[in-house]
Amino acid sequence: MKKFFLHLVFIVIVVADLVGEYLQDPQLDHIVKPFILIWIAGYFLLHAKAIDKKVVKLAVIGFLFSWFGDLLMMFASEFTFFVLGIASFLVTQVVYIFLFLRTIDLSGNMSFLKKKPMWLIPYIAFGLIIYTLLFPQLDAVLRIAIFVYMAAILSMSAMALNRFGNGHPISFSLVFAGSLFFVLSDSLIAVNRFLVAIPYEGLLVMTTYIAAQYLIMLGLLKQYE
Repeated sequence: MKKFFLHLVFIVIVVADLVGEYLQDPQLDHIVKPFILIWIAGYFLLHAKAIDKKVVKLAVIGFLFSWFGDLLMMFASEFTFFVLGIASFLVTQVVYIFLFLRTIDLSGNMSFLKKKPMWLIPYIAFGLIIYTLLFPQLDAVLRIAIFVYMAAILSMSAMALNRFGNGHPISFSLVFAGSLFFVLSDSLIAVNRFLVAIPYEGLLVMTTYIAAQYLIMLGLLKQYE
């Protein structure tokens, strides 16, 4: 019953935010959006009592910098806020990399990519394609910044894939799916800002982003149920 009520609250928050994105109502978005990561972090902490303390610490740091990124991205029309938002999410990606590696270490098994490194090829190919498309539209500073961020987020997703066979299979599936949604969300932002306008970009970005954070959080909890 407690979980049902908490998820009901989350659904209300998410629906309100997505309605704000659909209506392009920044006031509603600014009111509701900060509560998304507050709920995710709060729910995680409520159910993380049996989880390794380093895993909890890394997850909370990741959620915190994601929350900073959310706040800054609400003002992303200003270039400075956009860059600071990207920097916050860059920290998130790096923290998630260490978080996923920690869960592999705790399992005591060999990581998936050590056994099958060829699975890195799709990440390299995707990164090269997107970066090649973006490159002509970027100034010198953004070329470096976008390259670094793309390397970080693709590495984050690769480390989520790296958890395959290390722990609960449902945990792997949820976290890996969340990592792919994160890549998709940020790719939509980049394409919309630097290449071509995407209809309902805000709605698509937030839908995939919320799915990403929720699935990663839930997957971490499933690892230790």
